[in-house]
Amino acid sequence: APVATTLRVPAGTDATALVAHAVAADPVLPLVAGGGALAKEMIRVNHYGPDATRGTVLSSLAAVGAALADAGVRVDIEAARRAVSETWTSR
Repeated sequence: APVATTLRVPAGTDATALVAHAVAADPVLPLVAGGGALAKEMIRVNHYGPDATRGTVLSSLAAVGAALADAGVRVDIEAARRAVSETWTSR
């Protein structure tokens, strides 16, 4: 959906650190860590307005996946891409 998506990070990882790592490579990505008590466990992908594109979602997931992989978490970026392609067919 062209709004915001909230992602819970795996146990033992820090959402704030993951977002910082992801946006270091691409500062225009619409990624932010959750606020308040959720800052360490939630990531928000703000894909609305001009960022309401399939490409933005794919780039954001790739960046989060790379940050997770760099943190030692096993990821399947191709599965994430397939999920986006299967669910976001209008863009």
